[in-house]
Amino acid sequence: MDRIWKRWFGIASKYKYNSRFFRKSLVMMLLVASIPGLIIGVSIYWLASDNMEGELQRLHQNQIKQRAENIDDQLAYLELTFSHWAFDSKFDEKLKTLDIAYNFEQVQDLYRTLLVMEGAHPLLERVELFLDKPRPLIFNKLQYTYITEPASLQPYESLLKKERSVFWTNAYPEAPTKDSVPNSLSLVNKIPGGSTEPFGAIVATINQENLIKMLKTLTPYNEGETILLTGDGSWKLSSGGIGKFTDIDIALQQEYLKHSSKSESFLFEHNKTTYSVSYGQFSRLGTTWVYISAAPLTSITAPVVLVSKWILFISLSGLLLALLMSWFVSHRMYSPVERLVRLLSGDKGTELSDEFDLFEKQWNHLSKESETMRSKLTEQLPLLREGFFLQLVQGYFYSLQENDLRERMKHHGWKTDNRQFVALMFQLTGFSNLQGRFSSGDEDLVTFTAANIIEELTGTQYEQVEVINFHNFSVGLLLSFPHDHPARWLEDDISAFCQEATQTINRILKMQVTVSISKSTYQVKQIPHLFEEARQALVYRDLLDDNQIIKTELLSKSSTLMESTFPFTLEKEIVHAIRNGLENEAVELIEQFMKELSASGSTELAVQQGMLQLLGSIRYAVLQSGMNPVQLFGGVNLFEQLAQLKEPEEMLKWFQYKLVAVFVQELISRQDFHLKQMVEKVILHLRENYMTMLSLDSCAELYGTSPYTLSRAFKHISGVNFIDYLTDIRIDNAKGLLRETEIKINEVAERVGYQHTYFNRIFKKYEGITPSQFRELNRS
Repeated sequence: MDRIWKRWFGIASKYKYNSRFFRKSLVMMLLVASIPGLIIGVSIYWLASDNMEGELQRLHQNQIKQRAENIDDQLAYLELTFSHWAFDSKFDEKLKTLDIAYNFEQVQDLYRTLLVMEGAHPLLERVELFLDKPRPLIFNKLQYTYITEPASLQPYESLLKKERSVFWTNAYPEAPTKDSVPNSLSLVNKIPGGSTEPFGAIVATINQENLIKMLKTLTPYNEGETILLTGDGSWKLSSGGIGKFTDIDIALQQEYLKHSSKSESFLFEHNKTTYSVSYGQFSRLGTTWVYISAAPLTSITAPVVLVSKWILFISLSGLLLALLMSWFVSHRMYSPVERLVRLLSGDKGTELSDEFDLFEKQWNHLSKESETMRSKLTEQLPLLREGFFLQLVQGYFYSLQENDLRERMKHHGWKTDNRQFVALMFQLTGFSNLQGRFSSGDEDLVTFTAANIIEELTGTQYEQVEVINFHNFSVGLLLSFPHDHPARWLEDDISAFCQEATQTINRILKMQVTVSISKSTYQVKQIPHLFEEARQALVYRDLLDDNQIIKTELLSKSSTLMESTFPFTLEKEIVHAIRNGLENEAVELIEQFMKELSASGSTELAVQQGMLQLLGSIRYAVLQSGMNPVQLFGGVNLFEQLAQLKEPEEMLKWFQYKLVAVFVQELISRQDFHLKQMVEKVILHLRENYMTMLSLDSCAELYGTSPYTLSRAFKHISGVNFIDYLTDIRIDNAKGLLRETEIKINEVAERVGYQHTYFNRIFKKYEGITPSQFRELNRS
């Protein structure tokens, strides 16, 4: 206490500060605040005790009802999860033919599935699979066991005879172990799900210890009992433990039978103790479950009495404590002011008339620093201004009103009253032709350079101007002119500037420039529309000219911009060349196709639409060839890629490498396989019909191809041409007849498909001797 007072007086003397009035006011405030608390405590104790007891009892009953609904929801979730298992593909009709010895992977999969099922819900203790076919057996997560005894099999088969496909039972047979619980509750689901002739069942045994823990939530106090039983009384469970039913459990069950309603709360006296009893029902898969919860009334109302006494005690103590703590609280209340003084003065012993003198000096110091920060902020204004105009032209301020936009532009140094605005779009082309000057990925650098060139040119010519870098070879320009500026002067002035900017960019960057000029407007809110019109007008650029200036107001007046003639004949030739695998010829035709499009309608829009139409035709040819375009081109949106290309050279390269080459390569690979099959069929046909009148034309017609295609494929696959292969077959068969038979030479020739005179000549050509000499030589 003395140390606190010494510290207090030290601070007061240091800063010449007197806090007596502050302490007296604080003590009076604390006393006034404590007296109402004392009055309220007494009122609560005498007037609200009875009402609180009744309200607590009602809240207890509502709490029991809510927790019972929670248990009902958990059981319903377990049933829903369990019912889905029967429709798993692992439990379909294939299990009827399951061979345990050979289908090892399927058996392992069943083990894993049962293990996953067992861990799917905390109430599950064990999940087993019973199969009646092909042999009765029981699966669990560790092993399987065949059921050979009829007496052991009967309880399992009785499960399949139940009418419902999913049901609860306490008659499921269990293997006797030291931990096994008699009369356990199980959930049975016949498999396969939805079948009228089930051949097995999934059985999930409930962990009764976890179920008891859940039942104990219906008795939130340490005292009381909860019973869960079926409607017919065939199964019941007490929160006291497995197989433990006390006198209170039996008495509660007998008292419940005296009531007829489905849900009710009542007071029940047993062994001189009054219980608050609540009971209700669950509907579980066609059966009725009943819960009965009983809690001693004294455990419910005991907190009310205790709280009331504590309120009275605390209220009395608070009055005394307030008198003692007022001395300490005054110091605590002053501590923020003390910390602020130390923070501002640096605790260097500054002599001040009072604390507020220090605050005044520090305020002046902070004002100077604020001015410094303001100057730094001024340096950042160009970046903020650039961000504002970029959002403005892209339409992000669509929700703002005209006056709000004008005010924002004024904040960035723009005059908006009695002004008209014009938008210009600069599009750079010819980047693909600058090989060696720029590399791939320098698009942003090139666009940034062009934006700087335009900004330097406009800085000395116009009063209000904003250059906007859209990247990807696009630069926007927003100009502002007085309201009374003549339209003819405005048009000439902008045209002259565009010519100068175009020539400068041509000289420095060696790239072509297309400029689109929008109409003028007097509304700031129309500026995004001006830029959109100017951006759309760029597609009307003439591909045959290098530098162009397009005025959007003239586009609607011109009717020839969109006129073009589509080269349908070339389109058919291109598709035909691609189908025949002629890649180079197809690329040359595509280049000629682009030239004809440019000659008839040389605007970028006309060429781009024509190329998109050609892409659609080639894609249709892919479908006709039996290929899936999505798989062939890797799921790429070809139309979107093509629409992003602006220059004819880029379009031609894209068609060559991204479309034609991919299609032709896949087509050739498929044709090789088809031709191999066709040649194998022709060879088989020659071996079976060599004695008939065969020719290349007849075989080609038989297998639906041209003689040229068949001849080339036959030579490529078999290594010899068609006629030599047929001749070899006939000569080999003739040699066999000459060696092994005595038939005449004329008949041998007929049997191998030759006339007699031609047979002698061709035989001697291949063997070097006549047929007669061959026969005599083999006989000798």
